Amino acid sequence: MNDLSEELLEFLGYVEDSTDNKVKYAKGNLVKTIHKRVQEVKNDVLMEVEFMHLLKECEAQFGTYKLLERDREKIEEGEKRKALEMLKDNEPIEKIIKYSKLSREEILKIKI
Repeated sequence: MNDLSEELLEFLGYVEDSTDNKVKYAKGNLVKTIHKRVQEVKNDVLMEVEFMHLLKECEAQFGTYKLLERDREKIEEGEKRKALEMLKDNEPIEKIIKYSKLSREEILKIKI
């Protein structure tokens, strides 16, 4: 860490502990400027409302993402079940690849 500037080290310390006390002992202007702006944003009621709206949007998007991820996993499980049934019926690997959309390696893992 000897190659990092004093101001960058102060900033990293501020990220760990962003209190007024930490800023009071900062030598450079970077941390003081950032802290001032953070305090302005925290004290701005309109900014708080905007943040809450953004948070709700993110939560909605994340919820959608989780549903899509779950759907993708269910589809993969279905493809593996289909491949397993085809393996039980002694279907050729090429045919299983074509209909299951699984790779040869994935099918061979199922076979084991």
